[in-house]
Amino acid sequence: MRRIALLIVRSVVLAFIILVSLEFLFRLAGLGQPLLQTFPLAEEQAGILQFDSKLFWSLHPGFKGISYDGTFVTINQLGHRGAETREKETGEFRILSLGESSTFGVRVSDAETYSARLEDLLRRKAGSSRITIINAGVPAYSSFQSLKFLELRGLQLRPDLVLFYHEVNDYLPSSVRDSTQDELGITRTDKQLYESRARQASSFLMAHSAFFRFLVRSDAVRRIQRFNTNDVQNTLAQIGLPAIGLGPRVRDAKRVGLNEAALGRRVSDDERRENLCELASLCRQEGIGLIVIHPSYRDSVSHECVLTHFCREQNVAMFDAFPFLHPLDLEPGSLFNDRDYWHPNAEGHRRLAEGLAAFIIERGFISKERRAAEAKE
Repeated sequence: MRRIALLIVRSVVLAFIILVSLEFLFRLAGLGQPLLQTFPLAEEQAGILQFDSKLFWSLHPGFKGISYDGTFVTINQLGHRGAETREKETGEFRILSLGESSTFGVRVSDAETYSARLEDLLRRKAGSSRITIINAGVPAYSSFQSLKFLELRGLQLRPDLVLFYHEVNDYLPSSVRDSTQDELGITRTDKQLYESRARQASSFLMAHSAFFRFLVRSDAVRRIQRFNTNDVQNTLAQIGLPAIGLGPRVRDAKRVGLNEAALGRRVSDDERRENLCELASLCRQEGIGLIVIHPSYRDSVSHECVLTHFCREQNVAMFDAFPFLHPLDLEPGSLFNDRDYWHPNAEGHRRLAEGLAAFIIERGFISKERRAAEAKE
């Protein structure tokens, strides 16, 4: 037994020496460093976005300045667009507006976003000054990121109603993220990336071991080879959009044989439905109203998809943006910015706000009885 124990000890010591030697050699050779990196988002370059260990990126609190598109942008101290968010008052009806760049308001001023316009409209229609809307939209966010924002930070704002505006980013390639992404991130969906960062043992080794980083990154490169195919389907067709070309998002993609157009989506169909289910469940659990907005973009056509099916099956209130952004009495695309495919212009935001205000009032989300009950609390 003593000889066996001694042999085990020697084996362990030898293995330890080998691992330490490998670690030293890999550090000396500079191995384990990222082979790929995504280009920064436009808002990231403008200083509007910052790294976020939980949500990948978020709005930079306190930012006041000109965005990449020449628009003046104000980010309050809590990281929301617009004026400062105060403590919730007695009798206040608070709406939390979640979404991507259209909700944030690319190329429109703080006061021109549909969230800001909606607040004014609802106050007038409901006859109450105690209606506030917090614009928590973030450029390039997916439905998964906004769901996590609601779980981690949004509930602390004590909303009475949540607006949820998400579609196209869920269907874009996993390379459409901020500049902190490398070969590990672009082989994963948003949910997979979030879960990988949450694993403490793996995160510790990634931070401290060049040898471990090399092994993980080598495996990621092998998986990247699977995307090197010319047989690429247009996933945007599922949401009534043409195959809109995106510029290169990954540095040195050709060096590892990556065809960006063939990368997997940021959010799969199953994950998108899971996100919506968790959103609805969380809102019900917290007694919060929910309106899921079915987004519409410049080249959208009216369509059925995961979102529309979910809302119908789960009896969740759905506001369809299509008829408001593609009215029959206007030229196609006239309510969108003339410099991109996605974002409504100021008039588009105004029409969205008017449609949403009528929808919210008609569906009874802000009723006199509810406001009276709030005031008594």
